[in-house]
Amino acid sequence: LGVFGGGLGGMGGTGTFACRLISSGSLGIELGLMALGVGPGANVAVCAYDYPGNFRAIELLGARPVLVDAALDSYSISPDSLRDIESDQVDVVIASHLYGVPAQVAEIDAICRDKGWNWVEDACQTPLMAIDGRFAGSHGDLGVLSFGGSKPLTAGNGGAILTRNPLLVSKLNARLDRPSDATPVSSLQAAALLPQLDRIAECNRRRADTVRRIVDEVPWIVESLHGICPAPSATCYKLAFLSPKRDHIVDSLIRAGLPVGAGFRSMHRSSKRRCNKIGELNRSAQLGDQVCLLDHRALLAQGDSQDRLIECLRRFS
Repeated sequence: LGVFGGGLGGMGGTGTFACRLISSGSLGIELGLMALGVGPGANVAVCAYDYPGNFRAIELLGARPVLVDAALDSYSISPDSLRDIESDQVDVVIASHLYGVPAQVAEIDAICRDKGWNWVEDACQTPLMAIDGRFAGSHGDLGVLSFGGSKPLTAGNGGAILTRNPLLVSKLNARLDRPSDATPVSSLQAAALLPQLDRIAECNRRRADTVRRIVDEVPWIVESLHGICPAPSATCYKLAFLSPKRDHIVDSLIRAGLPVGAGFRSMHRSSKRRCNKIGELNRSAQLGDQVCLLDHRALLAQGDSQDRLIECLRRFS
């Protein structure tokens, strides 16, 4: 599959040793945790505001989620909160890149190395997004991509696991080769993905152009971003903005014909029987209550369509 395929082939300048194509990103998180030895008795740190399937993957393996707050300058796990955790309280960390705003990979990696933790980089929303000179998914011990749903690279389903660790490659191969591929991406799915690889840079440029116009021309959204905005080079799956009147804003924009929805449900209210919690998780609670998402279908608008999108958004100021 070129960039993502090739079995155990290299990943060029990403620093990633190998790539395995699989049937979904959700399965990729579960397989990645298994390869890192997560099972009954293990503790996995995950942001309380994250794709809920990551919390569930930890539980399915018999491990215990350790909920950590989101950073103030992104929608991802807070490095400051990770620093406050004792080394023996966690075995593995999951860090996700959400809404075109990357997690602080350099800090997360340094903390994990210092405390002896492995970490999984959930890049399901951000295929081929550059972070610190390397692709998203190539910074952690394992990275996971998704080609499901309406992702920026989509085949309706599918995903990939990336790693530069030969031992993890061996563990993944042992689970995935039985001896045939147990969770394959089909030839038809690969055929759907291939032409998208040639277009993703242009699609990212178009989305970034729309985000730039929104930031320049829609004051109420700029205010709601609180300084958190995708970089021009981001793979912007959805544009997130915050509102204490989220349900009203979302309903109004949907009636206006825009593809808008609410963000993830925060897991901060989960019972202490199911998880451990680090701190008050106030930022995660805020995100769970207030995040609104403008889908990337709208961000791909150009010309007159983009003008109408901007005008529609401005009417809600």
